[in-house]
Amino acid sequence: MSLQAQVEFLAGRSERPIYYASSAGRNAAHEIDQPMSIVSVEVEDARLRVDNDLKDEFGLHPSGFSLHKFPTRVQNFLDQSEIDSVYATEIEDFLKANTGCYRVHIFDYTVRASDPELRELKQVREPAYLVHNDYTSNSGFVCLQESLGDEADNLAQGRFQIINIWRPLVDPVEDFPLALCDTRSLTTADLVDTERRAANHTGEIQLALHRDEQRWFYFSKMRPDEVLLFKTFDSIDGGVDPCSIHSAIRLPDAPADAKPRESVEARALVFYR
Repeated sequence: MSLQAQVEFLAGRSERPIYYASSAGRNAAHEIDQPMSIVSVEVEDARLRVDNDLKDEFGLHPSGFSLHKFPTRVQNFLDQSEIDSVYATEIEDFLKANTGCYRVHIFDYTVRASDPELRELKQVREPAYLVHNDYTSNSGFVCLQESLGDEADNLAQGRFQIINIWRPLVDPVEDFPLALCDTRSLTTADLVDTERRAANHTGEIQLALHRDEQRWFYFSKMRPDEVLLFKTFDSIDGGVDPCSIHSAIRLPDAPADAKPRESVEARALVFYR
């Protein structure tokens, strides 16, 4: 089963676009200094894909993403003390069991909400409504350096990845699910390194150009005891291999009274021997 979704791509290749990240609150919205293009893409329900059980040696589907059951004891994802004392340990144990890594370093948590009033009340950001990947071949290594300092050079000698652990906080997701592109349908020419400017940090992400060959998926009706794992950086071959570009999407058949989408994502560096 599939649907048509409107997603936002770069309209054309630019030498170095600039993405201005949103701030939390009612009016949260990103800006880009280049023309963008809204494209209708076919998005398949990945719950129905025939190769769901295929996994590579590090526990992620060859597409770059996979769905997992992952209950949590966390009650409030806006309580940093609970995140630090409960969720961090849960994620570390979960990633070690499901990827084969020997070490996990979690460096970011982001809560998002599609409803402006919820964003204002909770001071969180909006779902990301454009096609992007979180890191470039350069910024993945920069992230390692910024996160682990003196250990970074030694850790960079082995293989490491940056993995996003995305969890819905509504039961179930009725609109604005996360859609992801199968990395096997991407080429490096589809990706454009982009400067990312935020209030407290300047880095790099990848924006994308559309090609008809790209294959898009989402998981219908995700629940809070499920997570999407998707790879946003892999140091193998210098970090140049495409990772899964992604975007929130509107569901054309979403009910008029659909619950606002709330979600939490954690970003983690994972290391392999």
